Amino acid sequence: MIEYVELHCHSNYSFQDGASSIEELLIRATEFGYPALALTDHNNLCGAMGFAGAAQSLGIQPIIGCEVTLQGGSHLTLLAATRGGYANLCRLVTAAYVFGERKDPQLDPTLLADHAKGLVLLTGCAEGEIPSLVGQGRFDEARRRLEEYREWFGTENVYLELQQNLVYGDSDRIRALTALGRDMRLRTVATNNVHYHIRERHRLQDCLVAIKHNKSLEETHRERRPNS
Repeated sequence: MIEYVELHCHSNYSFQDGASSIEELLIRATEFGYPALALTDHNNLCGAMGFAGAAQSLGIQPIIGCEVTLQGGSHLTLLAATRGGYANLCRLVTAAYVFGERKDPQLDPTLLADHAKGLVLLTGCAEGEIPSLVGQGRFDEARRRLEEYREWFGTENVYLELQQNLVYGDSDRIRALTALGRDMRLRTVATNNVHYHIRERHRLQDCLVAIKHNKSLEETHRERRPNS
């Protein structure tokens, strides 16, 4: 049996977006029998140390990561594979705030080249650059960007991230990303872009997103997640 491990997971340290605590996510992971769990909060590592300690106490291998926002607004998932990789991840997150703004950190993607050692790169959610380019049929541009990532991180550390959240466009995007990975001999990985530990918590997540955008629930249909 192939064991599944969630590699794209947000806690309430993804401020005004994640709707579950680290402890709730870890307890749910133990219920599913996960041997490991990644924490990939948006643009910060605030929960990293607490997550690592709590996970180890439950017999779960903690994987520290982050979903960073690149200049232009696209997302990228980075996971620390080594102690040096964690140090590089810290530097990249800091740089995103230095060159962006406190409420809108944005990382210059050229900095990835000098801080790739010890990191694993996943191409991100539907708002990631590679999935977005593929969704628009711009395969040559996606291929050029992936070639850069492969040069910086190494072929064994670059994965095309596939997410099936029963949202329109997911299936076509998955087929296109899988074909691109096969063509470039890059591996794929399935993730779920988790934002809460139980389905009922989606109501809280909707409220958080509305607060984030300073709008009512009725006004945030486009910003909120399309299903639970």
